Amino acid sequence: MRYALVLLLLLLSPAPARAADIGGFTVSARAAPVSVLLHTDLLPVPAEPQGEVYLSYTQTELGSGPIGRSLASSLWPGAAVGTGLPQLLGFAYPVQANAAHPGGPADESKSGMRASAGAAKAESSAGAKQEVPFLLTADGLSSNSVSSVSGTEARSTAVTSAHTLSLLAGMIVLSGVRFESVAVSDGSKGSGTSTFSVAEFTVLGQKFPVRSPAAPPDGLLKALEPLGITLTWPTSSTKLEGTSATSRSTGLTLTVDVQALRTKLGLGGILDGVVAPLLPKELVPLLNPLRKMVVIVGDTEAVANASAAEPLTPPDVPAPQAPLAPPPAAGGQSPLPGSPPLAGVVPPKTVTPVASARAKPRSLLDFPGVPALLVLAGLGVAAAGAFGMKSFGAFLLGGAPCPSGHPTGVPDLRNG
Repeated sequence: MRYALVLLLLLLSPAPARAADIGGFTVSARAAPVSVLLHTDLLPVPAEPQGEVYLSYTQTELGSGPIGRSLASSLWPGAAVGTGLPQLLGFAYPVQANAAHPGGPADESKSGMRASAGAAKAESSAGAKQEVPFLLTADGLSSNSVSSVSGTEARSTAVTSAHTLSLLAGMIVLSGVRFESVAVSDGSKGSGTSTFSVAEFTVLGQKFPVRSPAAPPDGLLKALEPLGITLTWPTSSTKLEGTSATSRSTGLTLTVDVQALRTKLGLGGILDGVVAPLLPKELVPLLNPLRKMVVIVGDTEAVANASAAEPLTPPDVPAPQAPLAPPPAAGGQSPLPGSPPLAGVVPPKTVTPVASARAKPRSLLDFPGVPALLVLAGLGVAAAGAFGMKSFGAFLLGGAPCPSGHPTGVPDLRNG
């Protein structure tokens, strides 16, 4: 009887609620630990900047279909060059690892780069020591971008970090840099976070520890001013719109006025007064290749948007219809409410509203076409029958003692 009661309680309990499944989705992530934007008058490009380079760049995309794509490059020249070379020159940019789903390859690895893509996840990572003479040296530089989807949420994550970053032959050194952006959508709402941290600055040997991520250290801007360098502090933001979320951390931006820096370092007089007269007139502009250089340390972006799967609507449920209004009376005016019907006009029939077809939580006893009382009665009869059979068997086989004193009941056949 105890087992029957336990079974009865389980059947009467309602089915547990389950999170809504994800229908359509779009997620993307992008991470660039260091970006260098070059402004020059030597290249006849009608755009600013004229050149761009991204170190340890990663990017992922995942969408309904499913369609996935991931990219990793230790030295990415931007989409115009990185993806446009096959159309211009007939060969792909070599310093990159690509993965795609369903076209493939599903996974590709090169020195310091790896990319993978599947139906539910696209991931790319890049990291290696980077060095550009007289410009920058990066140690412990890495980035990671992940776009994924599960049955209940779509998520994207972008992370960049650098242990030490030395700029302009060591005049400026940054350490302990980390940026992270996360975006999530569960089909009903979006959420996300974006954070960054910088441990310390060093300008011409003078250290400036970062006490708070909200503002630069005291005296840092004044120390950079004699070098012709302006600093823009990083910002983080998360934008929510309905079911979508966009999280982004705009990195620390160093804008270098190259002409002012040449003057501060005393290079302008040497290059323009000594070297320039020795060169042909056509090569003199090469002594001033850059007008401005912008270095962005840390830049991450994560985007997630998903919609819940639509429930199936029963095809035999008619849609509610509004009652037809009677024709206007003579003179172009509609009859007032409560006025008698016009002669020769059949009033519209009242339409009974159809009950909502939305599925409600149901008990496990709600079998289609079988009342719950009949189910309970059947369980009770079965339990009573089992108890009666057990009692009747005991009465037949072990109910009366033997006159000779032998044991009664069913003999134990296991003991021969």
